[in-house]
Amino acid sequence: MIKLNFRVYDPQKDVEKSKLYKIMSNSNIQFIEEQKNGKDIVNMEYCLENEQYGIFAKEYRRPDTLKDGGKVADVLACIIDEEKKGIYSLIFDVKRDISAFSDDLTKPDAMIVAIKEVRDFIKQIRAEILHKESFLLYYKDEGYVEKAELGIVTSSFEAEKFKKVSERLQFLLEEGRKNVSSLVNLKLMNNLRSYGTEVKTLYDFSEKKIVIGSSIYPLQVYNLQKKNELEYEANVKLSLEE
Repeated sequence: MIKLNFRVYDPQKDVEKSKLYKIMSNSNIQFIEEQKNGKDIVNMEYCLENEQYGIFAKEYRRPDTLKDGGKVADVLACIIDEEKKGIYSLIFDVKRDISAFSDDLTKPDAMIVAIKEVRDFIKQIRAEILHKESFLLYYKDEGYVEKAELGIVTSSFEAEKFKKVSERLQFLLEEGRKNVSSLVNLKLMNNLRSYGTEVKTLYDFSEKKIVIGSSIYPLQVYNLQKKNELEYEANVKLSLEE
């Protein structure tokens, strides 16, 4: 197999963005995202067995791609099993306030905020999947089989709010086709007309799944817990289980 140019992870050194680090033994790695009002800390526990090693990357993108091609997800993590030819991969992004839009969906921009939050999150995840595949293809060419998951790290995941946005958006678009909208609905509909394709995306998101191309990914939700006035913390455990 074509060998990849990993850096060996050293807990005493800072992790650079867009570099692939090889984890040789059970390890705990912290990912920290600075916020305006503090920081979000994700504690990642790599649980490795014999003939396994981990991969960790922060905001990974292929070396030959430009940064202005769009944002990528915060973290890419993998476990490789050389004996069983298995791969576990997890891509996640930190979105502390993903559910922070107003409960009153008639308010200006409430629905648009929700739609854009989900759309932008999935756009980052999709980009990261492409970057991940750019090197995992060497493993897959050798017969390795991947179990892939996606995740979001957030302080609150209110599934019903996203479901209501999906239902409300569908209703407004149907009202528009019937041409029987109230004035309030008409204004909302005009603002939301271009987001019609997001109905199913929002519904799937509320069901904790993401559809990208022909693949359906389970969405793992990792809850940020308030540690103190400035810090929120979440735990992520990584293992390649049968």
